[in-house]
Amino acid sequence: MRVSAPLDSSTRAVLADWVELQVLLSEGPMAEQQLIRSQAAQSEPDHGDVPTELDLEPADEEILETSADELSQRVHEELAYRESVLGPLYPFELTVEYGKWALGRRETSDSSEQAAHGAYVCCLLIAAMHSELLPIPSQHALFTRSAKIMQIESYLTAAEILGGSAYWFGYPRPDHSNMLTAVQKLVKAMGLGVAPIARPLGLSRNANDGTVDIVAWRPFRDGQPAAVVAYGQVASGRNWDTKPIGAFVKGHFIPWFATPPSHQHIELLFVPVLQHHKLRESSSEDYREVAREEARLREMDFGVVIDRLRLTELMAASKVSGRYDEAEYMNHEADVEAWVHEALAYASESGA
Repeated sequence: MRVSAPLDSSTRAVLADWVELQVLLSEGPMAEQQLIRSQAAQSEPDHGDVPTELDLEPADEEILETSADELSQRVHEELAYRESVLGPLYPFELTVEYGKWALGRRETSDSSEQAAHGAYVCCLLIAAMHSELLPIPSQHALFTRSAKIMQIESYLTAAEILGGSAYWFGYPRPDHSNMLTAVQKLVKAMGLGVAPIARPLGLSRNANDGTVDIVAWRPFRDGQPAAVVAYGQVASGRNWDTKPIGAFVKGHFIPWFATPPSHQHIELLFVPVLQHHKLRESSSEDYREVAREEARLREMDFGVVIDRLRLTELMAASKVSGRYDEAEYMNHEADVEAWVHEALAYASESGA
């Protein structure tokens, strides 16, 4: 298969992703020992030969055993955390027997749980393509389509965040509209704000979406202004934490309205990874506490981050809430399922 073993420098989140990928691409559960062997069989940056017993001194064996135990514990903690957060919405099941853990697929006949599982797996594959786990040429159709697939997953969950409606604003849009037309259609759909009849002076005639990919809102029955409005950005690449939407909305999006839909708004960021994807271990700090504090600080720059866990939770609700046109929902769902099927087939192929 094309999936690469994680590097020595890989974070626990990446290591856990690798274990999940192995489960997806194999016929049975992924055992703890397989993770340990994969790490012993490579040395960063190039995967080297597997060390034999003759190559190792007794002291080396003790060091390797301790290191392997620590690695296994970190990955187990990460997998257990994911399962504890999502419960039956997590597409995998963690078991422990005789002190050793294993990860297998979780089966379900519940449509909501199935939708959640599909969303999680989709995000996992997108994240893998943008990390060291699933190398793929940037010009490959699967890679280039991954941005649209992440946009679909974000759009199909956005309405659930506010319990209202959502609009696909990111370019290219399904209706292929230009920026001005999209703003006009958005105002009509929201029933809020006023759209201009022509491009406002000073704004680029080549503008696509003003960096806003998703618009979500929760209107009230009175139809008055001051509805709850959110603007979201979808990021599938490694640099997702370098481009806060707030730095662009006020200068590149809001000016396109004669009267904006709201004076205040919520900012959203949709990503296929977990928020602590890049967090490294520290011997002097509690990992989970650091992750929580980083998430708190991240909100100040990026607003509400909808990572893989949150998106999975939202997709379970979206599947049964009826907030989207049924035909539109099914078409988007089919596009995602087709992409996931192709991506799994690609990952299963020999890398030769």
